[in-house]
Amino acid sequence: MGFLPYEVKTNESNTSLNITLEEDSEVLDEVVVTALGIKRSDKALTYNVQKLKSDQLLNVKETSLPNALTGKVAGVTINQGASGIGGSTKVVMRGNKSVSETGGNNAMYVLDGIPLPSLLPKRGSSSNGEYGGVDEGDGISMLNMEDFEEVTVLTGPSAAALYGGQAANGVIMLTSKQGGVEGGKPRITFSHYTDFYSPMLLPELQNTYGSRIGEFSSWGQKLDKAKNYDPADFFDTGYSLSNNIGMQFGNENNKTYISLAAYNAEGVIHNNELDKYNLTYNGLYNITDKLTLGATLMYVNKKSQNMLSQGEYYNPLVPIYLFPRGDNLEKYEAFERYNPDRGFATQFWPYGDQKRSIQNPYWVTRRNLNTYKDSRLVIGGSLKYTFNDWINVSGRYRIDRNTKLNELKNHASTLLLLTSGSKKGSYLRATNEDRYEYADILVNVDKKIKDWGFVVNAGASITRMKNNYTANSNKLEFGAPLATVPNKFTLNNLSPEPQYQEGGAMETQALFFSGSLDYKRKIFLDVTGRNEWTSMLSNTGNWSFFYPSVGLSTILTEWFDVPKHIWTFSKLRFSYAKVGNVPLSLISITEPSYPISPGGGVNLNSILPIDDLKFERTKSFEVGLSSRFLNNQLGFDITYYNSNTYDQLFYFTAPASSGYEGFYVNSGKVTNKGIELSVDADIKIGNVGYSPMLTLTYNKNNIKELVRDVKNPLTDEIMNYSRLARKGLASFNNDLYEGGSVGDMYVNSFEKDGNGYVYVDPNTLQMKVNNQDFIYAGNANPDYSIGFNNTLTYKGFTLSFLVDARVGGRVVSATQGILDSFGASKQSAIARDNGGVPVNGILMDAEEYYQQVGGGTGVLSNYVYSATNVRLREASLSYSFRKPLLYGVVKNLTLSVTGRNLFMIYNKAPFDPQLTSSTGTFYQGIDYFLMPSLRSFGFNVRFTL
Repeated sequence: MGFLPYEVKTNESNTSLNITLEEDSEVLDEVVVTALGIKRSDKALTYNVQKLKSDQLLNVKETSLPNALTGKVAGVTINQGASGIGGSTKVVMRGNKSVSETGGNNAMYVLDGIPLPSLLPKRGSSSNGEYGGVDEGDGISMLNMEDFEEVTVLTGPSAAALYGGQAANGVIMLTSKQGGVEGGKPRITFSHYTDFYSPMLLPELQNTYGSRIGEFSSWGQKLDKAKNYDPADFFDTGYSLSNNIGMQFGNENNKTYISLAAYNAEGVIHNNELDKYNLTYNGLYNITDKLTLGATLMYVNKKSQNMLSQGEYYNPLVPIYLFPRGDNLEKYEAFERYNPDRGFATQFWPYGDQKRSIQNPYWVTRRNLNTYKDSRLVIGGSLKYTFNDWINVSGRYRIDRNTKLNELKNHASTLLLLTSGSKKGSYLRATNEDRYEYADILVNVDKKIKDWGFVVNAGASITRMKNNYTANSNKLEFGAPLATVPNKFTLNNLSPEPQYQEGGAMETQALFFSGSLDYKRKIFLDVTGRNEWTSMLSNTGNWSFFYPSVGLSTILTEWFDVPKHIWTFSKLRFSYAKVGNVPLSLISITEPSYPISPGGGVNLNSILPIDDLKFERTKSFEVGLSSRFLNNQLGFDITYYNSNTYDQLFYFTAPASSGYEGFYVNSGKVTNKGIELSVDADIKIGNVGYSPMLTLTYNKNNIKELVRDVKNPLTDEIMNYSRLARKGLASFNNDLYEGGSVGDMYVNSFEKDGNGYVYVDPNTLQMKVNNQDFIYAGNANPDYSIGFNNTLTYKGFTLSFLVDARVGGRVVSATQGILDSFGASKQSAIARDNGGVPVNGILMDAEEYYQQVGGGTGVLSNYVYSATNVRLREASLSYSFRKPLLYGVVKNLTLSVTGRNLFMIYNKAPFDPQLTSSTGTFYQGIDYFLMPSLRSFGFNVRFTL
């Protein structure tokens, strides 16, 4: 609540005055940053917007900003990549809309109103399938969280509609800190965070039974004395050090903000390292009383190493989890020995690869090194001319350039399948350059005429994107076996080069308009429109796409005479929008492209250009109610939404005789409907304050259509598909079915007879596995999610904790099946103690049973688990010194102890169900030797000078 102005005359005889201010009946409007960086009154918005201040994100600091949003925002599902520190993050708002392998469902990131698609996870950075890989990280994890004043989450298409073809998946808007200090005195803020990491959840293994001589399994006799083999001993104690200095200068007319930040971390796997350095500058200067100049510079230098995720290749967890209990792991820490025949040290590992790409785990972490070096430079400027108090015009320009160098060094005696058959090692050197340019001009009008208010924003923008990727040969002896030097990782030790090269460019031009009309600040009407012309539509019958939205809201408490101290504020809103999801990863989809193949030749079997491309579009409406009670001490916000996404892009493999690898067609419909709810309170009793906040996210996804009555561009035949396979493992798929949902899982199972018994061959005692007709295992997405954030204050102390729950859904663990098959799991020991495993009412030998059920990638119908989990997501205890220290030099000193992912309150799965190895649409809900999620403990200090 605000207060009415009160004037009083004073004179020298008035030594003291007793003044009582009367509360203003009108709630003060809160300013919210919306699409394109346009500032609007929260009271006037016709769609749902959620805002978090920087201190809500920095209380328990995360490496990447989206991870810090988990449990704090309604309508958003966040899955952290299973690669430890600095990994990519999957952020989905209001459900998965796209079933295209190219469109994606990740939310767009916007910095100060300008979209930066380079901050999204890279297509291909996820590690899918049996053989897995590494996670190169996403662009958003490169930025310094300390540089943001606030984060605004636009979960719905209506809120993001002004971004047109990039609005379907919602937007996370980052607002940079500015300079300008009251009184003009410079302010310097310093913060330091130290965190220590350990695995949160590891498989339950057995130490009761040993191994048979020469075998890499634990199916031997019972040990006389149980060995205390613990895979946790393999992991290091990870740590991270984060230091930041932020400097703010100037006053209301001239503002300068500069920050320097360093983040240095080592993960729980040896040689998993991350070093990141940030330099940020923001300036805003009044050249005259009407002309304002803005300038932005961000430079990031980052190096990451061995960002492992899942799968068999380069994964030390496979041999660690499966290690035979009759052996001693310590003797393999000396992972290499001098080989006199070869003249250098080679890998020591007598067990072979066990048909699972197994190597000495210490060799993997020290001699299979995968590094990424990133250099990002963002430069921008703006000019704003204010004609008077109701009209101004502004222009902005920004360029984002990111260069990435990837090197993979496999030393000689690494598995030949990883070195392309070379006995002298292999070397991969790949460079990727992304360049993104954006410019716009915007006219802003804000005028009130009697009871009517008008806000108009109109403008134009141009966007250019360019990408170039080059990869050199990864086989040291390829083409020159005699001249190649083992373990010499240089380009002149490779032949030929380059091996692969591709790239592309695109340009998009747009006109946009936003208009808002209000009557007495009681009822508001919003209309927006954006028309885009893009080079991606060249050679097609389409010229452009138009993306409109409309919204209506009314302030209920302005129409009724209600006691404001009880019912303080209430707003009912409705909005509709049609937005797009342009496949930025396929910027040359309408033009012939011929990547350079190994040896320098041109690959003529390219993708057939699509001559009638339609961008994936989403139609959505939402209705919501926001209310505040008891002078803002209690409030809630609830939104119901319903969306329909159509014109999806599907890829099909072409017959070899066609001369093409494949082709794309438009089709498909996917619907999402759900509820976003947030409830908060602000309670004070004496010196004690309590501020709880509850968020709830519910979404129902349905695949209405896949491919119906679509002409095959190669044969002119009509295609109809009610099911599309999406391969994951040999025994696991995320197939698409009409009537199903995105995230559905299908697994293999045992054959059963008419009586429901497992079919067992009477001659071989082998159970028959059905690897053709997979059965439905459930959906990887939760039915609903809850976040319960609590903050208690007492004088200078603040205690906060967040409980995060995801209810419903299923996950599958191939890891558990393989552990069973090798006799390494706790369950396999229990079965031996019980004399076997009951099959059709008869005990089958435990080894015989589990080697069948866990062989290959497992009979995964036996390894489906509930994904419901409740955890203490984060907690912190801090103390803020109210008075300046050191003769007034140090101000606002705050000391904190923190923890994140502290413990599971409820979880039935053998791994963390919220982890993912893929930030894409598919390969969700499956554990195939995932890296464990991390628990952290730490402390931080923050103060200003």
